Amino acid sequence: MTRTTMHLFHPHLYATCFLAAAALPGTLYAQAPALAGQWQFQTATGTTTTNGVEVDLIDTGILDISEEQGGLRATIAWLDEGGQLTPPRTVDGTAGPAGAVFRHGGKRVSMGRNGKEISTDVTIRWTLQAKGNVLSGERLVETDENEPKPVTGTRLKERYVPPALPAAALATAASGAARGPSTPAERARVVQMANEAQRDPLAVQQRDGAWLGAWIEAIPDFTLPASALESWLSIASRPAIREATVFQYLASAMAFQIEHPEQAGQQSASDLAGMQGVLRAYETLLRQDKLNRSAKLDAALAARRQDRLPAFLATLSGRNAGIEAATSPSSDATARRIVALGTGEPRAMDWLDILSNRFGGRMAGSDAYTHAAQWARMQLRQWGVQAELEEAGQVPVGFNRGPWSGKMLAPEEQPLRLATPAYSAGTRGVQQGLAMMGPATLEEAQARAAQFKGKWVLIGGENGGGGRDGSTIHQPRAITRVLMQAGALGTIQSGEEPLYAASAAPAAWAALPTLPDIKLAAPQYADIRQRLARGEAVTLEFDVRNWFYPGPVTYHNVVARIPGTEKPEEIVLIGAHLDSYDGGTGAADNGGGVATMLEAMRLLALSGAKPRRTIMLVAFGAEEIGRKGSFAFAERHAGQLEHIVMMLNRDGRPGAIDGIAIPSAWKSVFGRVELALQDIHPVFGFAASINDVPRDASKAMSARAGSDDAVFSLHGVPTPKFTVLGDFDYARVHHTVLDTYDNVQPFSAAQQYSAIAIALTAYEVANAPEEINRKGYYRAAKAAP
Repeated sequence: MTRTTMHLFHPHLYATCFLAAAALPGTLYAQAPALAGQWQFQTATGTTTTNGVEVDLIDTGILDISEEQGGLRATIAWLDEGGQLTPPRTVDGTAGPAGAVFRHGGKRVSMGRNGKEISTDVTIRWTLQAKGNVLSGERLVETDENEPKPVTGTRLKERYVPPALPAAALATAASGAARGPSTPAERARVVQMANEAQRDPLAVQQRDGAWLGAWIEAIPDFTLPASALESWLSIASRPAIREATVFQYLASAMAFQIEHPEQAGQQSASDLAGMQGVLRAYETLLRQDKLNRSAKLDAALAARRQDRLPAFLATLSGRNAGIEAATSPSSDATARRIVALGTGEPRAMDWLDILSNRFGGRMAGSDAYTHAAQWARMQLRQWGVQAELEEAGQVPVGFNRGPWSGKMLAPEEQPLRLATPAYSAGTRGVQQGLAMMGPATLEEAQARAAQFKGKWVLIGGENGGGGRDGSTIHQPRAITRVLMQAGALGTIQSGEEPLYAASAAPAAWAALPTLPDIKLAAPQYADIRQRLARGEAVTLEFDVRNWFYPGPVTYHNVVARIPGTEKPEEIVLIGAHLDSYDGGTGAADNGGGVATMLEAMRLLALSGAKPRRTIMLVAFGAEEIGRKGSFAFAERHAGQLEHIVMMLNRDGRPGAIDGIAIPSAWKSVFGRVELALQDIHPVFGFAASINDVPRDASKAMSARAGSDDAVFSLHGVPTPKFTVLGDFDYARVHHTVLDTYDNVQPFSAAQQYSAIAIALTAYEVANAPEEINRKGYYRAAKAAP
């Protein structure tokens, strides 16, 4: 999947320029006057990769070149989206055979997990030439020997003048903030409303709700982080309960921060204060009208009476919550059977166990993927569901990951924390050798080539999950080729923990990687580097067992269906991608998604569901390398796309599905889903939220969080999104070595509840007597000029 918090980004490169001036003979500057002037240019400053699709990030800037003291000098400034210039940096240049060369230091800035910014020193080289009013050349990240990116530009007839900022922007820039800190009067008002709301929640919410929401958004001195408790309250069964309790939580939590600033950053303490206020307000609501009763809030009241309210709040994260046999208030017998079977005989985690621990990481083109697809088809057929494997594509080379290990042998022995991308070369058994710092430039690599034989070479850059050469395709660049020819044992690159492990696949059997690509935990990498700087001899040992086999290797989508009885041509499609990266075992991304979809199909099949419309499940292949399975499905089933009522996708953090965003035209259909799920669990619930703003289908594929559903959006199929309750740290496991079953296991009950919610959603939509049309779901496409 695209996390996301958290999908993978290749870093932007921002120039922070420095270099001493170089005096050059005048005879070398025959071309210099042609470059002198001001130019507007474009070049790629990095790349972004979303589900295996790599796209250059293009930036625009202003280059001002002048001839000074017999040499060249350039100032480089970038243009932001508003046409404003970043602070200019000055760089000196020299003449070369291919044009003027400007070389400077820079910073590679990338965003790590949890918003942590990572900065790495790099060297950037520009080679520029002009012909009349046209600028051309290339920009090369010399430090990592990345492929050069073209530079194009035109000479400006007049000096660039940034557009004037709007008055509002100028005022904001001058003030530095939209408003100042909260005032004593405002804080006193919040504390007072929190107390008053407990005695008359509906009236105070109607009077102060809008003001409180706007105030929380505006003030800079108090923040209220997203809370699982707030999400949980928003799924109350009645609107009156929903609005009043959410308001009470906000007021009570903010009042707690105001009165106890020393605990303002403690989420658990803030949530406990918020829930205490909510329960007092709920008791008032019950005295006002017994119809305001909520089974979930009753459970919270019971926990308070038993002095275990903090433990109850902890379950709202989805962790370690239980699930017990329950009955549904639905009048539909099939819906009641789905709930009884799903709560009485939960199996979702059994399917995840098989996917993660029997097959493991399921890269498209691996034995693990092939066997997992065959198993899924077999399991569906055992439940009486029609299921087939449909060819979805091929990879040129097969790959199976084996075990890996590493350690420092000298000057002291210690285990090393490492990973490799999929398709990295193995080590040909246990390999020992000295560590050595790698070259910064191609020239240095060529000059030192004889030194690298039998060495582990530390290279620059930061592990982004893919290959050391910065691509999802194995394409060894010039410095890497020198190391290969010299006989290096492998390269070692620093990586943030938990270590990313994505892919850098070869294009053909004849182009197999031969140089192991080790990603080492950043603290250990830094320690080795410091030892080398002190002149210590560092001996390392690695054992990486990876295997390749000749392709092409075919991978398949698993396609299953429960035929409709009245409108079989209309389809409710549920889907999840079956493939994963294999640094872990693909448990969260996306074993958990597939497991809940399989469990939903089991519940539908064993409950005897015979819906009016067809329910189809697709477990897609090769989502991680470009959504190839969903593209193949769309091509193969092109004639059916207009008959797909909606596509419901599951790809993201494990947890309890607690709602979905839909247009108001579908409200009656999803009202039956809400009813079927009402109060079947003391913590989890379900509520549809209304969003009638037409979606922009053209942006689906570029969305960083996009998954297989994006392909269907492009074809006009509605793709409403489930929302998820819980605090699963998806960024920590996404595409890392921690994507394993044990990290999902605490959310077992939440995953089972999600399977029930998916089954009921698919059933109620497929069985709906109403027409479910797409009108207004997507924004109308603009006419071609």
